[in-house]
Amino acid sequence: MPNRLSSNAGHGTRLLAHLLPLLLALTLPVVNCTSKASKSSNQPVTVPKNTATTTNSAPAIDLNCVLSHIQNPPEPFHYSFKSESSESWIEDADVTPQKIDGSFSNNSLPMPQKFHGTPQEVASNLMAIGRMASIFATVRNTAAVVKEGKEDGLNGYSTFKYSIDTARGTPAEQELYKSVLGPGGFEKGTVWTTSDGCPVKIVLEEELHAKDGSVLGKAHYEEMMRKM
Repeated sequence: MPNRLSSNAGHGTRLLAHLLPLLLALTLPVVNCTSKASKSSNQPVTVPKNTATTTNSAPAIDLNCVLSHIQNPPEPFHYSFKSESSESWIEDADVTPQKIDGSFSNNSLPMPQKFHGTPQEVASNLMAIGRMASIFATVRNTAAVVKEGKEDGLNGYSTFKYSIDTARGTPAEQELYKSVLGPGGFEKGTVWTTSDGCPVKIVLEEELHAKDGSVLGKAHYEEMMRKM
């Protein structure tokens, strides 16, 4: 069966940035229902820790936390991830400390590929959140990220709400965004995290532009953890 992971659409430096979190993942096998992953596929995958904050007090947005919850579930929860772009990517799973029942699909494998097993056996099939590491690195510690306040009860969690908009960047930050996203390119969305920065929900839009300002690609991302 072909590898489930494919590269994200993009150009220039942004394409390379999106591919970096996947380099280790590209050799991981697909785990079919009732089958067990090899020992090598069970090795933890580390996403560069994101510390996006603003001048007001707020926890970091930590994508590693999501991977940690999947690999070592502290409680039962439902997890989902969706990327809508030229390279679609969907993951969906019920996760408990004892087992994971889930599925994934992408352009190469449009039909949901189901799997189940213990977290140690099949967690490697839920790695799409790693694709967002470079996206959050672009806005990390910049004025694009603003804490909007607390919001209780979202998906069963008490959360902090952030808004993300690269249009808010300082002149120096705008130069950074321009070098990564292209002239007129942007990232914009909303993130809700737990008190320790674990993203409970992410809704994010990204648009990449060429040097002449023309649109190279668009992507819509969604991530969710919901207590069961």
